[in-house]
Amino acid sequence: MNFNLYEYYNMDSRNNNNNNQINIQYLENSITNIQEKLPAILDDFKKYYIFYNKTPTYNEYQTIFENLKSNLNSINSELITISNNVSNSSQNISDRLLKLNNLIEKEKTKNMKLKSNSYNLNNKYNGSKELVNEYKQIHDNKYLRNVSIFIGIIVGSILLYKFFTPRVDSKSTTNVV
Repeated sequence: MNFNLYEYYNMDSRNNNNNNQINIQYLENSITNIQEKLPAILDDFKKYYIFYNKTPTYNEYQTIFENLKSNLNSINSELITISNNVSNSSQNISDRLLKLNNLIEKEKTKNMKLKSNSYNLNNKYNGSKELVNEYKQIHDNKYLRNVSIFIGIIVGSILLYKFFTPRVDSKSTTNVV
């Protein structure tokens, strides 16, 4: 399987980018709303908790206290939901990073193999280049040896010719008459 890490990252980020932006924006808005509402609700809760415990028979205090209690419970459940969403998002990000890390490790392994092949090819190229240079040098040496042998044969032939050809003296040819 031929897999491109760059394409995976782009595809994955295109698919999840808008969803993550909406999710992050939603979580930020929810937390901001809770931060704005919580102090007032807690102040009212403290006040009506005291009123309710002082006069448990007064129905209005009991109703307000129960409403504030349900508001705090809903805020608590909202915070639990936000916490779960953050945990899920964190887990999703962790999973994506783990996948990317595995893909990077595979690419590193492939890169090491390619570097090894490149090193071997360079060594073979350098070895063949060295062999070619050695054969050129051997050829040049043999060429020079052959030329020197040829020159030696010519010089030797000339010397043999001069040495073994009879010399004709100018004195001996004139006396014969």
